[in-house]
Amino acid sequence: MDVWSDGDIVLETPKFQVVRRTGSPGSSQSLYYVNHPGAVAILPILDDERIVLVRNRRWAVNKELLEIPAGTRRPGEHPQATAIRELSEETGYSARIWQEVLEFYVSPGITNERMTLFFARDLVPGSPHLEPDEDLRVEIATVEQCKMALQDGLICDAKSIIALLVFFSRRQFVA
Repeated sequence: MDVWSDGDIVLETPKFQVVRRTGSPGSSQSLYYVNHPGAVAILPILDDERIVLVRNRRWAVNKELLEIPAGTRRPGEHPQATAIRELSEETGYSARIWQEVLEFYVSPGITNERMTLFFARDLVPGSPHLEPDEDLRVEIATVEQCKMALQDGLICDAKSIIALLVFFSRRQFVA
């Protein structure tokens, strides 16, 4: 039984809302969370199994991170449509083969954001067309370079770590 109210929006931005929920009537307990429309992450895999990554300036951590392409879903947009759009915008690549791999909560202690992970294969190169607020550069890395980047902490965001670990584990079982 849910004892929390639906909540009141205390901040609304173009991509998410901050919601305040209170406990049952008479309770003074409150919590705040980010209401998010959902997102996608894409592991673009070239024919020789090199991985397409992006160097992305992340203002919340004031760092440039090496990560896989990703993006927020638009209202009513199917996750694969978002993935197709984001891969093209951020890297210029399009993919002929899409595999939905898994869904996960990004950080359920503070947000209801669910991310859908896709593997993209049979890639066709093109030119990126970044959003005005994006500061990205495409980098291509071998599997070994990705493993070293994980080990050295150069790839340190959850979606990229999850995607690469799932990819590595599945490669071990393919003859």
